[in-house]
Amino acid sequence: MEDVVKITVLFFGKLREQFGTRTLELALFAGSSIADLATRLQISENLDSGTTVALNGELCSPEMEIPDAAEVAFLPPVSGG
Repeated sequence: MEDVVKITVLFFGKLREQFGTRTLELALFAGSSIADLATRLQISENLDSGTTVALNGELCSPEMEIPDAAEVAFLPPVSGG
């Protein structure tokens, strides 16, 4: 049996509307990256269109590995001026 990590995912903007919730609790295989999580959530295209990601409150790249008990936030691009 593979090791798993339990995480909290936070959604904002259109992603919050898409998922119908602000937070989601998930279990992932240990060693999973932000990109792996985006693929699982079927939102990989969002990472290509300006959505940024924060891991435990720090902006990070999609290649970053997600540790146990992490909080991952998907932040939509900010528009306006």
